[in-house]
Amino acid sequence: MEYVLLSIIMIIAGFLDSLAGGGGVLRLPAYLAFGVNPIIILGTNKLASTMGIFFSAYKLKDRLKVSKKLTRTLALLAFLFAALGAAISRLINPNYLKFLIIAVIPFTAYLMLSNKQLGNTETRRKIGIKKSNKAAKIIASLVALYDGFLGPGSGTMYAVFLTKYVGFDLVQATAMAKVLNFCSNFFALLFFLSIGALNIKLGLAMGVFSIIGNLLGVYVGKRHGAKVIRPLIIFVSFLIIAKFILDYFKA
Repeated sequence: MEYVLLSIIMIIAGFLDSLAGGGGVLRLPAYLAFGVNPIIILGTNKLASTMGIFFSAYKLKDRLKVSKKLTRTLALLAFLFAALGAAISRLINPNYLKFLIIAVIPFTAYLMLSNKQLGNTETRRKIGIKKSNKAAKIIASLVALYDGFLGPGSGTMYAVFLTKYVGFDLVQATAMAKVLNFCSNFFALLFFLSIGALNIKLGLAMGVFSIIGNLLGVYVGKRHGAKVIRPLIIFVSFLIIAKFILDYFKA
């Protein structure tokens, strides 16, 4: 029965990940609640979430209306800066910089709430293609750095910032966010594999349910676009903030 409940949570988390990010807010406490060893939780979670995100990225690739060269460049930047973030996390305790979550995540919610038209249409030409591409490279680098160092809400940040500053519509931004998230997650997964800090069998099993959730999310996202993605991003933003506040008072 416990594994049934955990599987359902993985599906819901995968659904959120595919559209707005933030699935880890559900997955990590669920693993703890069901008695998974805390030492292997992060690695096990990365395996399951990376599997789901891969399928989201694959299914949403037809919504990427930018050159393959730009996509490859952004993916490479995400991988490299996630590696840099992971390296920094070995030198500085990430707990010291958790205030970044409470600073950045509310801003993503504000951007969505303050402009109800944001993400309804693509505005790259209005921004200017060169300026848009430069902004995309900066966002890919900075959010991946954050993802490698801290992580919570990175998918949400990608989607909102790519919409606001690069000019993607929300579906395009979500598609690119999945590609970049996969790159940064893949590096983290390699790291956890190298030190054996994960339960491969559990991760693979939960990854199947993560894939189901991601595929359901992609289906809904393609059919309803910004109408469903926008409220989910706002919901996930507040969910992450609530978890941060709860963790703070528990500590």
